[in-house]
Amino acid sequence: MHTETMEKSRLEALSDGIFAFAMTLLVISLTVPVIPKEEAPGLLPPLIMKIFPEFVIFSIAFFILAGYWLSHHRILRSIRYVDNRLIWINILLLFFIVLIPFSTSISGDYDNVLMAVLLFHINLICASTLLTFLWFYTREHRDTLNPGETRVHRLEQSGLIRAVVFPVVAVLAIAVSFFDPSNSMLCYLAIPPSIAVVTWLYRQKQGNPDP
Repeated sequence: MHTETMEKSRLEALSDGIFAFAMTLLVISLTVPVIPKEEAPGLLPPLIMKIFPEFVIFSIAFFILAGYWLSHHRILRSIRYVDNRLIWINILLLFFIVLIPFSTSISGDYDNVLMAVLLFHINLICASTLLTFLWFYTREHRDTLNPGETRVHRLEQSGLIRAVVFPVVAVLAIAVSFFDPSNSMLCYLAIPPSIAVVTWLYRQKQGNPDP
């Protein structure tokens, strides 16, 4: 059966724009203290320290989005064309990417409320699952999306590693949130070392992977 395909450049342009917008919009979650200018020298320093937890959550969400973008880029780099199903998988992924600034803001303001924190974790699980599904779809339909290519490149495999690590850490964060909602966000700090360890194990197993 013939599957309609198209060049991937427009999909990449849309995705890059939404990732950039979501990463920029995250900064709105940081609340600037409003105090009289003449009282700022005494009042501002403790207020800045008070919003430090919000800054930590902002930083975590920013670098998670950066990791999503990098994984997304590496997955799409492995193909030349896209079809309608891949486009809709990508659109669903972008829907949850756009929600991340909202879930970051509400979890940052109410980090002691289980429901608010769970909203952030579930948001990341949905985005991560769709990113993983995107990788598998490109693999299963390689003959139409990247005709003539049969190898699995290191960049593509790296995209899968990131796409799988994110939801695993999010599930861990959900488990922790039932005991300590505020500190459950710190679970995401485990993402970089987890990616490094999984990548190292994969390369050890594969020997000398393709460049």
